[in-house]
Amino acid sequence: MSHTAYRLPIHRGPWLLVRSHLMQEICSPPSEGSILAVLVLYGCAASESQSYRSLLDILSTDADLASRISLLIYDNSPGAHPLDEKALPGINYVHDAANPGLAAAYNFALARAAEKQFEWLLLLDQDTMLTREFLVELLQSTSSLHAKAEVASIVPKLTFHGDVCSPTANFLHQLRRPYMRSYAVARETTGIQLKPYFAFNSGATLRVSALQSIGGFPSDYWLDYLDHATFAALSARGYCMYILKSELEHESSQGAVGSVSPARLRNLLSAQARFVRENGKFLDRALYRLWLLRCARIWWLRHPDKSLGKEAAMQALGLNTGLQPASTGKPPQPKA
Repeated sequence: MSHTAYRLPIHRGPWLLVRSHLMQEICSPPSEGSILAVLVLYGCAASESQSYRSLLDILSTDADLASRISLLIYDNSPGAHPLDEKALPGINYVHDAANPGLAAAYNFALARAAEKQFEWLLLLDQDTMLTREFLVELLQSTSSLHAKAEVASIVPKLTFHGDVCSPTANFLHQLRRPYMRSYAVARETTGIQLKPYFAFNSGATLRVSALQSIGGFPSDYWLDYLDHATFAALSARGYCMYILKSELEHESSQGAVGSVSPARLRNLLSAQARFVRENGKFLDRALYRLWLLRCARIWWLRHPDKSLGKEAAMQALGLNTGLQPASTGKPPQPKA
């Protein structure tokens, strides 16, 4: 691909460098424990993103935090959203109207983090409210864990309607113990964890060298179950997770089944089935059929498109454990 570069003014804010996308250069060289944050957007400007607004408010008033955290915005929207006049200098903005999904955006950020020698990559969605306490604890942890190469991830506790929803036991563990009341970690859980937990993408900070050792983010999971697959791959390589004390409020895009589009649910189950096939054993695949039957009943009762419940039930009873994607095209990027 040929690259051209020119500069565009953004109101009174920083300049943009365009290399087949719109892009700004990351400025200062990173230090030990330095972080590149990547915020993936779809269908909204950065100024409309809760994650961006909260990060901007914190970094604009704390020079020490701002010196150790750089931001890359990867915008999968059909049209570009230039940064406003309140944007901090040195923000990377990338626009990709093809909407290649989360995995492509994260791998782009991973390559940039490696090129600029950042030690950690912080993943952000549009709608997580960041706090100064979280960022301070995160930076303290990146420094204290610098020499502990076995720790590949540092994650906060995410809450939804007051309950911890991440980190949790991985999906295979949930299949094997279907009647537990909660799979999430207890609020008092902190520090290095030896169990193979998984965490939602947003707020998770991953060691760049560990991600490189697993080949980056798995592109087969372009959107759904990317977090499951990434943490499973890290666990399989012997890496462990560090859980922070900090809690962040998280807005789940799948909080109500009836409000999720049929295309998104089909993509979700297709990715979920792939995850079970690639990571589970024979018993896990059998248990997944039972899980699909329970899922089919819930969808039949709660989703306006009754064909989804029927498809899930037929899939559970068939020879193949995975639903086919809804189409060759990709549905719009979700919030989380």
